[in-house]
Amino acid sequence: MKYPRWRSAPHDPERIAALGREARISPLLAQLLINRGIGDADAATRFLEAKMSSLHDPESLPGVVRAAERIVDAARNRRKIMIYGDYDVDGVCGVSVLWACLKLAGVEADALEFHIPHRIDEGYGLNAETIKKLVHERGAELIVTVDCGISAVEEAAYARELGVELIITDHHTIGPRIPAADVVVHPRAPGSRYPFGDLCGAAVAFKLAWQICKGFGDGKKASPHMRDFLVRSLGLVALATIADVVPLEGENRVIAKHGLATLRERPTAGLKALLNISGCTDNTKINAGKIGFQVAPRINAAGRLEFASKAVEMLLTEDERLADSLARELDECNERRRELESSILSQARRAAQERGEPASRGAIVVGGSGWHAGVIGIVAGRLAEIYHRPVIVASIGETTTQASARSIVGIDLHQAIQACSGKLISFGGHAAAAGLKIATADFNEFAHEFDEYCKRILTPELKERSLAIEAEVQLGMLTTRTVEELEKLEPHGLGNPRPMLAASRVVLAGDPRHVGERENHLQLLFRQGDVTHKAIAFNMVEHPDYSKLKNGVTCSIAFQASINEWRGRRDVQLEIRDVDIRE
Repeated sequence: MKYPRWRSAPHDPERIAALGREARISPLLAQLLINRGIGDADAATRFLEAKMSSLHDPESLPGVVRAAERIVDAARNRRKIMIYGDYDVDGVCGVSVLWACLKLAGVEADALEFHIPHRIDEGYGLNAETIKKLVHERGAELIVTVDCGISAVEEAAYARELGVELIITDHHTIGPRIPAADVVVHPRAPGSRYPFGDLCGAAVAFKLAWQICKGFGDGKKASPHMRDFLVRSLGLVALATIADVVPLEGENRVIAKHGLATLRERPTAGLKALLNISGCTDNTKINAGKIGFQVAPRINAAGRLEFASKAVEMLLTEDERLADSLARELDECNERRRELESSILSQARRAAQERGEPASRGAIVVGGSGWHAGVIGIVAGRLAEIYHRPVIVASIGETTTQASARSIVGIDLHQAIQACSGKLISFGGHAAAAGLKIATADFNEFAHEFDEYCKRILTPELKERSLAIEAEVQLGMLTTRTVEELEKLEPHGLGNPRPMLAASRVVLAGDPRHVGERENHLQLLFRQGDVTHKAIAFNMVEHPDYSKLKNGVTCSIAFQASINEWRGRRDVQLEIRDVDIRE
């Protein structure tokens, strides 16, 4: 991909040198830490070590103590507990953690169930008709939500009418009215003093599970058996944290780092089957990227096209044969999801072009009859990458239309939709992703209003795709030792991206070599002075400067550095993200 502008991070040699000396790290790592707002040795140590002991005690999380007390009381009095979760990775993992916690605490099978709503039939979050069925047909006496409910004002009121106890645990943006549930557990609840507000839904459920474990212990600490469960469950919470694209900093970094270690070292039968079917057979190489692009989509596929309860069953079982069978089902479902996604993406791109030049618009809003509601969120994300605009993709029905939205950096999507929400039936989400429902007759008017709103707030800088460069380097700086040191920054994600480096006046040593099934990737060799490094450039044949990449050309490169292992050798490899060739 070609980026019109490279934005370089500020460079302060004195600060870099001071942090390097005090923290005993390389100047390059010091520069990257400063870019992340970490300017002193103690903070650098805390960030790099990310000790599990730095996880915050759940008692400071609003509502968690009262929620745990009610759940423990219900369990001890054999009242029927129903865990009600969202159908994405975050909800599925959170439900699995909470269910496994209560099961381990001794809650009988007939007193504990879970429910994941069907995306098409029930929609997102709490559904009044579903609540009625859970109470009257399945005997629910206490409903605990996971990753949903914070916008369910009417549904919470209905639950109260039915006389069912309701505990809401969520992390999504809080609207003007908070549901009148018996307890609301939310890290950003009004008056919250919780030190970290960016937990995902599964992490909120994990904190509740932690407090429940205390309740079944001595009230202050969980038993050793329950502590071991909590540590092992971090694998599921890390999976959700990475998949839900919350910032991988603060407490989320600790969860992701130790959770990934759990996935590598002691996965459950269900997680092991899922990792294997996702191609993650070498546990030592499981990282945030593999979770986000290979593992999470298979769980999400179940919620998009079928029933996400299958994913929960897989994550909870210790029966290896059943786990393998369910993992294969999720894999097949994911293949169907890919086919649907490809078809709808093609239609959506045509629709976007038919509405005029995308670059002149504030937002891309498209819809189609029959577009599968389970896939439109992925399509919206792809269109946001392609057109670099906020995007809404809608599945248009006869009377109501369901839509998913994705944003770009700098545009708060939830705020933008709220500003145009006059005729919406419902909406929810956060700054980067959201969902909404509207009467079909009102959709075109909403689309126009949303486009005009985005036009007003899009600055020239936001309109232009840019590449953030963290540090300018000489190729000679990139030894295997230095690149291995940079790996201490992992896991990477929102708020802590893989470092993007740049090098100027490098020379292409030899013509590029085409690789890949479609020969659309390039293997290159770059030289600067006496140092030469191998490089790989994915999809570089689509780059505007592709034809200029010839032996001897001088250019600037933007890249991410990694270690390539081949037949026992470990060499530095540059993963090229952009090339700038000046004539």
